[in-house]
Amino acid sequence: MKKIGTTTTGSVIVEMTTQEYDALQQLQVGGSAPSAKVATDHEVAPRMNHSERSSYVADRLKKLSPKKKDGVIRSIEAMFQFGGGIDSSEVEKVIATLQKQKFFSIAPDGRVTYTKG
Repeated sequence: MKKIGTTTTGSVIVEMTTQEYDALQQLQVGGSAPSAKVATDHEVAPRMNHSERSSYVADRLKKLSPKKKDGVIRSIEAMFQFGGGIDSSEVEKVIATLQKQKFFSIAPDGRVTYTKG
């Protein structure tokens, strides 16, 4: 990424989408060609079907292993935050699917227990 600016303490690094970066480039340079589009996990994730989304989430939750349901919900929302977000109804569907697949179980008090394996 190109350095955006400097301060008295160092460089400024800004996280932005490709479209925002291209727009900034046009303002700075005056109409340069748009940069090439690079596909990453978070850009592809929202276009997944439900079963693909469930396995995508399961792979990442396996590493994170949040201990409470609220943590599971926040983790899932964070996985999709750069791709436009995910509806709370879809989050609940993914959680229900993972419970049905016995990936984890959620107790009535909200504690999450992961299956071994």
